[in-house]
Amino acid sequence: MKGSGAHMLKGSAWMISLRWAMRLIGVVSTIILARILTPQDFGIVAVAMILVGLFEMLNMTGQAAAIVRLEAPTREHYDSAWTVSVAIGLFIAAAILIAAPFTEHYFHEPRAILVMQCLAVRAVLGGLENIGTVDFSRELRFDRFFVYNVVTKVLQFVLTVTLAVVLRNYWALVVGILAGQASRTALSYWMSPFRPRLSFARTGEIWSFSIWTFARSVAGYLQTQVDNIAIGGIAGAAMMGRYTVAKDIATSPTQEIMTPMIAALFPVMSKCRNDPEELHRLYLRMLGWSAIICLSTGVGVAMVAPDMVRVILGPKWIDATPLVVFMALNAATATLLSGTGTLLDVLGKPGLSAQIQWTRFALFTAVIFAVAWSFRSVMAVVETRVIVSALFIPSVIFAVRNASGVSARDHLSAMWRPALAAAGMALAIWGVHGINPFGPLIRLSVDVLVGALSFTGLLLGLWELSGRPRAAEGDILTLLEHARIKVLRFSAQPAN
Repeated sequence: MKGSGAHMLKGSAWMISLRWAMRLIGVVSTIILARILTPQDFGIVAVAMILVGLFEMLNMTGQAAAIVRLEAPTREHYDSAWTVSVAIGLFIAAAILIAAPFTEHYFHEPRAILVMQCLAVRAVLGGLENIGTVDFSRELRFDRFFVYNVVTKVLQFVLTVTLAVVLRNYWALVVGILAGQASRTALSYWMSPFRPRLSFARTGEIWSFSIWTFARSVAGYLQTQVDNIAIGGIAGAAMMGRYTVAKDIATSPTQEIMTPMIAALFPVMSKCRNDPEELHRLYLRMLGWSAIICLSTGVGVAMVAPDMVRVILGPKWIDATPLVVFMALNAATATLLSGTGTLLDVLGKPGLSAQIQWTRFALFTAVIFAVAWSFRSVMAVVETRVIVSALFIPSVIFAVRNASGVSARDHLSAMWRPALAAAGMALAIWGVHGINPFGPLIRLSVDVLVGALSFTGLLLGLWELSGRPRAAEGDILTLLEHARIKVLRFSAQPAN
């Protein structure tokens, strides 16, 4: 098990670098589309996606995770998992078609009805994806896993932007979404030689694990939509558009790193299920990386939000700046302990993970809807979400301690240095920004550079003062040393 940490880091690094390439495509797409389309266009699609997403969460049943966790899955396991996905996809499509007309009563946006009905096709296409691609994770082939995703993103980007230039309305976004899913499904059969067949032979075994993954995924998705639903009831399509784009811009830096890291973590930790000491060490190592990534990106985006909105989205989106600030902080607090679900799954306690998510969802729902309808303010909703996310962290740590033996002190030891470094970074950016006389683009560039240097310097300095404990900071030095060696080797090569 000695190399499990290396597998996690290599897999995470590969997926993060490639996912950021995909995210770059998404950011460029958002920049272009934000200048062609209006906030109302984004808002109409955002309203439609609330309902579509609510039904599509039924497909978050964790069939793939159940297969990854099995030591020796058979053909029947794969076929049963695919059959369930197909059935759920058809059910979701029918549910969307039936429910779409009723949404006008809440959102007061009749144009979203036809959009929802068209997007029902996506559920069918998603259910038909080849389950054989799960082997990319089982075999730790994260390169193929991401190629599977990035090609889809490229095709969706090209078609959406082209249609936006031609149509100049929200239908460009709708067709782009459908094209992205269609290409993903087709690619799954091209990249994997496995050909699934209808079978219910192992459905019970698959569901015994995936039902809890499903419960957790549903709660997790609902948490991301509570504010959207609340805001949809008190604001119009234009505000929904601003909120959706602000949320995307603010949370992307955190999520686009953490999501592939968590994806890489599960198959690696699954191989350590019979070695509790190594499992705990991997979890704390992951927690340290989570703190470094979430706090640096969340606080960093919040500090540079005014100039970032001007540079990336343009002047007509200036009103979204306060939303970006608080959504970035929420991304940091809400994603900080995202690795706990993976740990509990590996320990065979997915039910506890689902319980944590549903408790958080119930808390979010009660508080956010109360605030939304009392104050009828979008900013009040966003600020409340940040506060609730932060206050829920201790309860998650307590639950993990009881389930795994990883103490609260262990959690704090992995997080306190990144937290102090993030606070110091915020002060550094604030100080430099106040004396920078240049325009938004130069200010943004300088602030990002100052933030990166100050955070890294403070983090490594605190780690050195702590006696160089075995933690994520040591991985940073190792990666920097490897990079230095590669540069030296490259520079030493004679020119041809």
